[in-house]
Amino acid sequence: MRKFLLGSLSSLLIACQKQPQEPLVARYKDRYLTRSEALTRVVLPAGADTALLLRSYGAEWIRQQALADTAYRLLPELRQQIEAQTQEYRTRLLISYLSRLLMEKATQGFELPDSVLSQQYAKQPEAFRASQPYYHFRWVKLPDTWMTHRELRQYLFASDTAWQNWLQQRKYEGAVVSEWVPRSAMDSLQTFFATSLAALPLRGHTQTYRIEKGGAHLLVFQLTGLILPGQVLPFELVREQVRNVLLHQRVHAWLSAFEDTIYARAVAQPDVVLY
Repeated sequence: MRKFLLGSLSSLLIACQKQPQEPLVARYKDRYLTRSEALTRVVLPAGADTALLLRSYGAEWIRQQALADTAYRLLPELRQQIEAQTQEYRTRLLISYLSRLLMEKATQGFELPDSVLSQQYAKQPEAFRASQPYYHFRWVKLPDTWMTHRELRQYLFASDTAWQNWLQQRKYEGAVVSEWVPRSAMDSLQTFFATSLAALPLRGHTQTYRIEKGGAHLLVFQLTGLILPGQVLPFELVREQVRNVLLHQRVHAWLSAFEDTIYARAVAQPDVVLY
């Protein structure tokens, strides 16, 4: 009789518990798996039968719930440890989600002018060193004539601006790469030269002859800037890194202040005691 009453009471309590108002996929005693919750966990390929996949996931969910309950019942000596680990995981998970939310809030609208970024860079430029080489270069393809050879000798010592104007005026194919670029940026040109373009000395140049439609052409490459691994990077290459440093400092200070405030409020409560 007592077992019957206890069983009836247990069933009554479960029945009286508030059932979710949204569509359900499965139920295991007093636990519910809603459709929206299942959809966040199930990968739905294009054209798949959604109802069939959700039912399959629901069956697996029930299996896991039953196994977990069985393990809890058969391992009484581990219950205290399991509960402690569960509570610790819950605490860490909540803090992790809160930190992520606060970081998103702290980074919203974070913009700094270049003047602030350059001031930060100037404090410790040696902290930003190259891990790979970077290059400036320029190239030109021009008809192979005595006159173009004379032009070339003149413009090899000219500024990038003069070189660019030369290309435009004479309508030569070529370019001036005045932004720092990695070695891979020269790969498309390297195929035409036997000499390693990356191994050229600063201001050094190399050339090759090509027979193309329309006659013989001269292809010329000149290395105009070089940063070696270990050298300090210029501000233009590390602008985003400097911004990230300042952003990290801002987020860290903001989170620390928030945590300190929460802690101060907590220890001020009469039911919170540090023994």
